[in-house]
Amino acid sequence: MANGMHIGLDVGSTQTKAVAYDDRGTALGRYSADTPWRVSRTGESETTGAALVDRVLAVLHGLLAGLPPERGPVLSLGVTGMAESGVLLDGTGAEAAPVVAWYDPRGGAQMAALPAPVREAFTAATGLRADAQPSAASLAWGLGHGWRVTPSSTWLSVPEHVVAALGGERVAEPSLASRTGLLDTARLAPADHVADALGLPPTLLPPLRPAGTGAGRITRTDVDARLRGAVLTVAGHDHPVAALGAGATDPEHLFNGAGTADVLLRSAATPVSPADRARLADAGVSVGAHVVDGLSAVLCGVSAGVILRRILSLAGATEGDRRDAVDAAAARVPRPVPGVTVRAGGRGSDDVQIVLTREADPAELLAAALHHVGERTSALLDLVTSAVGPHVSALCVGGWTRMASVRALKHDVLPRLEFSSVALPGCRGAAALGALAATGATDQTGLAAVLADWGPPRAVGVGATPSHEPAHPGEGSP
Repeated sequence: MANGMHIGLDVGSTQTKAVAYDDRGTALGRYSADTPWRVSRTGESETTGAALVDRVLAVLHGLLAGLPPERGPVLSLGVTGMAESGVLLDGTGAEAAPVVAWYDPRGGAQMAALPAPVREAFTAATGLRADAQPSAASLAWGLGHGWRVTPSSTWLSVPEHVVAALGGERVAEPSLASRTGLLDTARLAPADHVADALGLPPTLLPPLRPAGTGAGRITRTDVDARLRGAVLTVAGHDHPVAALGAGATDPEHLFNGAGTADVLLRSAATPVSPADRARLADAGVSVGAHVVDGLSAVLCGVSAGVILRRILSLAGATEGDRRDAVDAAAARVPRPVPGVTVRAGGRGSDDVQIVLTREADPAELLAAALHHVGERTSALLDLVTSAVGPHVSALCVGGWTRMASVRALKHDVLPRLEFSSVALPGCRGAAALGALAATGATDQTGLAAVLADWGPPRAVGVGATPSHEPAHPGEGSP
């Protein structure tokens, strides 16, 4: 293979991260910085497409600054990231609205105001619940707040916008488009009747382009010379891309990303019936396109990271030896914990409530929180299994798995579980899809060969040093 590097870029809700790999999939360096958001006094979170691109460039340049010139040029850049947040462009290609965070509540009232048959039709077509999260909700809100959404407008998710801003084509990647509420995910065609019901033009999405196929090259002149000419691909939604990067690529595989949002992603080769799509969506389980051809992504999650972080903060055990001690003690506490109840979602999805009928120490509080997370996870997994059958293997990755108590919980609630050694699976998956695009592939027939060439990630007991990510080179903030 040619001398050079493949970069995987993950524009996440909290951080924008990039990792460089050689042509055998060995990580060479990484760099990260906070994703820029503005939070208003009323709790609304937004940014701009330009600010996101500026941060991306800072991260890419920070990464390359730590790598020697003899590593050669960047051959490809695969971009993954958050899906529902996006950039509205007018007919001239200029930004026409702010980028609203995917967790921002704007649009919820507009979706709730839709007649029940319309909400049901929305879910049947898109596989999503008719709430504030899909991109269509923000667009519907914007119509009443000065946004000009016309037939010449274009909607790009954040990764799609980054690719276009670097010189690539405007394309819609199916797994990202599946989160917009503008795509009929069963037919992979625009959901025209949904757009019409929301007062939106049916032409907002650009042409579909699968992950791992080329979307042009980097042509910007204000970038490091090693980036110019790199093949671009929109790698897709961060969760299925992370599953790919961690090695959970087969049908009937369950991927668990244990981050701030504890995500369950079930890969399914069989179509999900309309009745099951509606039943799943009602419980917050979505059905959409995967980044791997022929698979559907059945996706749900629990706010486990929020719950555990708040309990640890209350116990004064957010880091260091104090956290390790509480963690080790919690792993030995039988669940459920008598007289100690922790639950979330009482008045809102981020509420955490503690009910004590006796004195409790920090380890018991943490164990009770884990019991709640486990109950929610088991209920969601049972629901998914009822629609698509049992998984044959499960793979877990994420920062929370460093804690022994979390690992014990995962073993209890996820059958046939292994832990992944990949520290930043979203970046690895995006880079692998970029490497595929660099071959000139027009479909994903060569994906298995790229993954075989890179070698499978190890499945290990958590606590081992990740084998595919460097521990420190290039880490920092611009």
